[in-house]
Amino acid sequence: MGSCQRCFRGHNGPVSTLSDKLLGDGNGNIFASGGVDATVRLWSLSSSGKRGQHALKATLYGHEKPVRVWDTTASSAVRSSCCVGATSVPGAPVGMKCHESLVYIAAGSCVVAIDLRTMQKVFSAAIRQGELHSFTILPSKCLIGGGGTDRALIWDVRRSGETLLELDGHNGAVTQLHMDPYKIVTGGPDDFYVSVWETDTGTLTNSLFCGPHDTISDSGCSAMAVKGCQIVTASCGEELGLICYRDFTNAACRVSSDENGLASKFWGSQSYSDSDDYSG
Repeated sequence: MGSCQRCFRGHNGPVSTLSDKLLGDGNGNIFASGGVDATVRLWSLSSSGKRGQHALKATLYGHEKPVRVWDTTASSAVRSSCCVGATSVPGAPVGMKCHESLVYIAAGSCVVAIDLRTMQKVFSAAIRQGELHSFTILPSKCLIGGGGTDRALIWDVRRSGETLLELDGHNGAVTQLHMDPYKIVTGGPDDFYVSVWETDTGTLTNSLFCGPHDTISDSGCSAMAVKGCQIVTASCGEELGLICYRDFTNAACRVSSDENGLASKFWGSQSYSDSDDYSG
């Protein structure tokens, strides 16, 4: 079993979120954490001390408005000195992604884009019913995606928020959403399967059971991680939790995505077997 290498102490309450990317130039990487104490704290991974006594580099205070922009190089001695911009969005944010000078925020039933240089809204797209449960972006194709109830939506930023794809067929909230240049993967707690779609056409190319095929599960997808041809899904039923890892790197049976027989970037379920050996 793995052992704890470092412990970072400083929040006055539970930690509710962690940054998924490190800040810095590689010589002194920093990660961020946010907690119910309404602070964001920056920690250095290169500091000394196993308990992280000297790891805390800055504490960012104040969230009267849901969205704030902080200068991580400024001193946090004065509580307001690090905040360089603030704005509001409709509803509680469920996801946020930055690309170049824009920050995309999913909140309530819509996605808005804020220009960080002016803190003004420059783009918005909304679902017709319900609220968003998940959110992602694909800058290389100028696409943003949101998971709603019973379906996921893909919008084209270049077309003023026009709905490009509607991925229907889900049960309940779509809380898991991944998008890359080849595929979109969607799932939720009320679905026994995660669905794989072509990014360009929205064609459903595969449905993958959330657990091993020889196990009966009474719940859907509670967590998901996707990297290239590797997909990990997690589900949690009344009696046990299941984590299923699939690696399609060496799959040979491609799915035909249209009547012309063009091969998709994903593969048929018959090319996967629970008995196969996979390298991690």
